[in-house]
Amino acid sequence: MKCTNHPEIDAQGMCAYCGKPFCKDCLVEVKGRMYCKDDLGNVLDEAKQASNGQPTINITNSNESINTNVNGGFYGPRKSKKVALILCIIGFFGIAGIHRMYVGKVGSGVLHLLTYGICGIGTIIDLISILSGGFRDSYGQPLV
Repeated sequence: MKCTNHPEIDAQGMCAYCGKPFCKDCLVEVKGRMYCKDDLGNVLDEAKQASNGQPTINITNSNESINTNVNGGFYGPRKSKKVALILCIIGFFGIAGIHRMYVGKVGSGVLHLLTYGICGIGTIIDLISILSGGFRDSYGQPLV
């Protein structure tokens, strides 16, 4: 799903007011809810009217759809810890960085490839991080 304002960027969430998908640059968090910048003024106006005691029109949304995404939602499919571990170990045999490319960190993966895993130290750190569960994909999601 792509951002409503930026069709070349993947959406990171939906506006709680209009329900459209937006990227992280177009969303603003207010009291734990995400709103697009276009609707933020409407939300603040309604909150101001409610605090002034002026009557507001309440529209009840009876939409009962449930998100049944099984592929990780907006983040795409989750990456396997076992696959990343195997690819990281292969890095000790001359092809360093492919575990980083696998999880979507292509830039640092190419850097590891060209520097032999930053002289092996980066590969060792990544191996420990994968084993301890601290290694994350390019979206910040933990490996499964």
